[in-house]
Amino acid sequence: MANALYCLSGFRAGLAVARVLPRPAGQWLGRTIGSAAYSRRAEVQAALRANLHAVTGKEGPALDALCQENVRNFGRMVADYFYCASRKPAEAARLVQRWRGFEHLEAARSAGKGVIIVTGHLGHWELGGILLAERGFRMTVITLDEPSTALTQWRDDYRRRAGIGTIAVGPGRAFAFVEMIQALRRNECLAMLVDRPYAGTGSPVSFFGRDAQFSSGPALLWQHTGAAIVPAFVVREADGVYSSFADPIVEMESGPDSRLAQQENTQRLASTFEEIICRFPEQWFNYTPIWPGTA
Repeated sequence: MANALYCLSGFRAGLAVARVLPRPAGQWLGRTIGSAAYSRRAEVQAALRANLHAVTGKEGPALDALCQENVRNFGRMVADYFYCASRKPAEAARLVQRWRGFEHLEAARSAGKGVIIVTGHLGHWELGGILLAERGFRMTVITLDEPSTALTQWRDDYRRRAGIGTIAVGPGRAFAFVEMIQALRRNECLAMLVDRPYAGTGSPVSFFGRDAQFSSGPALLWQHTGAAIVPAFVVREADGVYSSFADPIVEMESGPDSRLAQQENTQRLASTFEEIICRFPEQWFNYTPIWPGTA
């Protein structure tokens, strides 16, 4: 939900506030600012309503209530982003008090071909990287550049302090894919947001019964490296702390037609994400249309 605050000065202000406010006050402020911004953005409201209707089938007041809850959760997540940025990584990682499925990540790393952690715009994805880096995983995040070079540098420095590397993708980043392959061959972990691919990097899938695009990156990297692909998420619980979970390795299949195999493997990932998003629609933060023509 980009707005005028999505700039270096806005991030610096958020960090300054997080350093002095107790976390509950920061949560309240984030929720309030998020709700106010949402109320002024008709195009964001239309996109969120269309996306969450497609996922849940809800309409009318029930859909309105879900959208409002989603936006409040987004504001809380942003507040916690700055809370984590203003604390040492070990303190930030303590926000995650429950976890399951860590053995799937260990098994993936033990295979020795690298780990591709696939996640989405759901819950607090940045906190997941901090948690795993604190637990000894060599983490690299795959991401687009921010709107300005200065903000991109700020974000990269923040991740570096937490022990997380960054590989930027997008226009002008011709060697990014090579960097990813090299990291996997060193048996490192790449974390990727895959539910909203940037232009030209998606593969057609059926997503909640509708035609959509899903990132083809994990399937393509698997074809080149054999790296294990593990879905993992960090979600906010009712008591304000976070829980983390990793699902079993998603098995990929090869075939004589590599392009068709890549598309089928991408569909496997999309189908896996459907079940997870259905469980947490109030924390699926997609404020642009996922399905063309639905907003």
